Amino acid sequence: MLLCVSIGVARADNTADESDIAFSQGNQAYAKRDYEKALGAYFLSYRLVPNRNVLFNIARCFEALDRPDEAYRYWYDISVDPLLPASDTKEVKQQLARLAPQVALISIETTPPNAELYVDREDLGGRGKTPQTIAVSPGPHKVLMKLPGYRTATVQVRAAKGRDVRQTVKLEAVVGTVEITGQPEGAIIRDGTTELGKIPGKFNVAPGQKLFSVEKQGYLSAQVLIDVRADETVTSTVNLAEKPKPTGKVILTANRDNALVRVDGKDSGFTPVVLTLRVGEHLIEISSPEVEDFRQKVNIAADSETRLVADLRYAPPEVQAASKSKLSIDQAPASVTVITREEIQAFGYQTLAQALTAVRGLFFTNDRIYTYVGVRGFSPPGDLNTRILFLYDGHPTNDIWAGQGFAGHDFDVDLSEVERIEVVRGPASILFGSGAVFGVINVVPRSRLPNAHNIEGVVGTGALNAVKARATAGLNDDELALLVSGAALYTNGADTTDLSPRGVVLGSDGERAYNGSVRGKLGGFTLSARINQRVKQVPTAPLGSELGVAGTQYTDLRGFAEAKYEKSWDRFSLMARASYDASRYRGFFAFHDDSGAVVRNTDSGGADWLGAEIRGDLKVFEGNRLSLSLEAQGQFITQQFVGSTLTDPHTRTVLAGTLIDEWQIASWLFVQAGVRFDKYFDLQDIAIAPRGALVIKPYERGITKIAAGQAFRAPNIYELFYNDDNLTTRSALNLRPELITTVEIEHSHNFTPELRVTAGAYFNNIDRLVDFQEESLATPGCGTPDDPVQCFVYGNASASLRAFGGDAELRWQPGRFTMVNATYSFVYLQGATADAVPSYPTHLASLRALVPIKEGLVRLSGQATYQSARLDSTGNRTGESLLLNFGVSGEYSFLKYFAGVQNLLDARYTLPVSTETGFGTVPQYGRTFWIELSAGW
Repeated sequence: MLLCVSIGVARADNTADESDIAFSQGNQAYAKRDYEKALGAYFLSYRLVPNRNVLFNIARCFEALDRPDEAYRYWYDISVDPLLPASDTKEVKQQLARLAPQVALISIETTPPNAELYVDREDLGGRGKTPQTIAVSPGPHKVLMKLPGYRTATVQVRAAKGRDVRQTVKLEAVVGTVEITGQPEGAIIRDGTTELGKIPGKFNVAPGQKLFSVEKQGYLSAQVLIDVRADETVTSTVNLAEKPKPTGKVILTANRDNALVRVDGKDSGFTPVVLTLRVGEHLIEISSPEVEDFRQKVNIAADSETRLVADLRYAPPEVQAASKSKLSIDQAPASVTVITREEIQAFGYQTLAQALTAVRGLFFTNDRIYTYVGVRGFSPPGDLNTRILFLYDGHPTNDIWAGQGFAGHDFDVDLSEVERIEVVRGPASILFGSGAVFGVINVVPRSRLPNAHNIEGVVGTGALNAVKARATAGLNDDELALLVSGAALYTNGADTTDLSPRGVVLGSDGERAYNGSVRGKLGGFTLSARINQRVKQVPTAPLGSELGVAGTQYTDLRGFAEAKYEKSWDRFSLMARASYDASRYRGFFAFHDDSGAVVRNTDSGGADWLGAEIRGDLKVFEGNRLSLSLEAQGQFITQQFVGSTLTDPHTRTVLAGTLIDEWQIASWLFVQAGVRFDKYFDLQDIAIAPRGALVIKPYERGITKIAAGQAFRAPNIYELFYNDDNLTTRSALNLRPELITTVEIEHSHNFTPELRVTAGAYFNNIDRLVDFQEESLATPGCGTPDDPVQCFVYGNASASLRAFGGDAELRWQPGRFTMVNATYSFVYLQGATADAVPSYPTHLASLRALVPIKEGLVRLSGQATYQSARLDSTGNRTGESLLLNFGVSGEYSFLKYFAGVQNLLDARYTLPVSTETGFGTVPQYGRTFWIELSAGW
């Protein structure tokens, strides 16, 4: 008989009601012998509310339909119900026994149990969980067993009606291997409460995220989360820290707040700070920008307090252009000034010339073509900065055709990528060869962006309708440092240029500049490459061009690529580098021809050169360093003179060797001595550059530097071969290198760690100065047969040029963005040629101040520079000026800004320039302004 009772307790929900109705419909269909309809109703009822009464009726329906396999299955499901009453168990077993002869049975048991059974195909659905007896059709069958965490097992069986085929299957667990190493050995590894092994240990566990604990007596326990992957080995290292020992406190203060504190090599806070340290000895280090590091060992006792006060003293920035190795200003055997990145940002400097205007001993001239740098009284009109060497991270950037060095936008679009600027006064040919006569200016670029930034952008605008933009991208990695940058500048220049009495020029003063650079460092290898191009319109009518006629312009391009390798051992270090350099110049000179049409003459010059250097430094004994270097250069130069259609190619080969010995004889005495030999194979002379220097510390707060040496400048290709087809000028063909002998002394005194006063004096003697001379021959060599004239030609001056001078500087800098700097310079030239006499101001003075108004957010800067008058070609004094600049700068989050005014008083002054322009003097720019914004991400 069917079980027709209610399928469950009454429930106050729709599901129970729907299940009851389906159950009743099944009973009605069963009574009408519509067994398939009854099955549909019973299955619906069972899905809604599972109940063994429903299973009983389902089994009966399958029996009525003569489907013993399905009937046996449901009777079996009822039999394994743990809640089946004992009174019903006997009846169910009888039903199974009655059906057994009619069906083929398979009994599957697995270890472990509860695996899902599938017969023949998984898509037919599971047949229950093991252990399980299932009825199947007679014949072969494939039985699959699946259990999470175990591999799927398969058995092949042949079933026969009336038989029960039994199979027992051991399931293979799916595991991953975990290997844990570390310290201390023997530490116990647990998974929950189960001990798996000890360090170092290797064991198998089920896949998935596992949290293991590691512990050992006397150590702090640790947990490690490991993602265990099937059939793979995952390794992990755990180092347990010792349990804290008894502690004491140390109270650290310094004469500068926010100085970084490191304990035993680890960052531990900023001054003032109270630290809790374990009992024992510790090394305390306190550091802050631009001060010497403070280092002291302290012994901490249990439950005690130790007070430590750090007196942080001013630390001059490091320089590398004074000896080709990094030294502090105090150690450098030369008179050195450093312009830091903070100063460049706070004063808004855009060009080298702007950044160097307040450096003692330097003065500048702008003829609306180039910016010329004068050093210690020397800058004859027409000199292309050939007697001071410009470096980019130690790489010379003066070209080799005319020896020209750049100081404006022809050097770089701006100074955004500059870390610092090093100015080393005095002869430096011993380090860099030709051109380093009066000193070197080394522009050191930054090698990476701030740690939080990968991209940086700079935009700016200002007077003269100027706009600029720069983008920089960097990769900061422990192994690789890479920085790529590109920039562009455009300006209309002055609307008018007053060249009275000859007239006023409208416009024709525009300028465009473009720059690209890449710097990378990997291990001991360094790659540096850059290119800069500037196009400058010229309003001053040079070289026969006509005043006021548009189209006169100069284009200069300079680029290089250098690869360098450096390696240091215990007592020896090696540096090897190779480089390719290129420069290109093109000038256009506009005028009206006889027909009134505008035409342009042109001249050009360019060079490519390859260079290589290898240098070895040997520590002969403690405090001594012996340096030997060899250099070679191959030069390929082409030039075309004004109006000429023919090119004039030349090649040059240069070999050089340098030997320098540096010896820290005592804590108060440093000695440098050395000599360099340069052989230009197209010149007769071998250039020799000896130099010696002493750095003496006569008392605790004083430093004295004494130096003497000789530098040289080899005549360049332009000076050797310049001519205009002998109309007015002929080629020199044979010149000797210029020589300068210098003796200088400088003394610095620190009144406090932040306040320093420096005073110095020098004597320069220049022999064989190359200048442009008019010959006085009985038979003139230029002109035409009908109208011969004396030639102008480059030649070595027969008389020496001597300079006597001195300078002084006061610098107070208690913080990175707090500074007062004052300088004064005096120079007197004797024996100067007519070209050199009017080129210099006797007196130079400057005052700079930088004051933070709101820390980091607002800073004020002010700069005043004074230069005395210079003599022009007519003997008149001109150029005396007082220039005032003011600016405000700061930073907020990822933004930095600057806004400033240059030449606030709008001083109108003119300076003597080369006769190449056709004018004795050229007006300098008046009041201008500049606004800049940068952001980093």
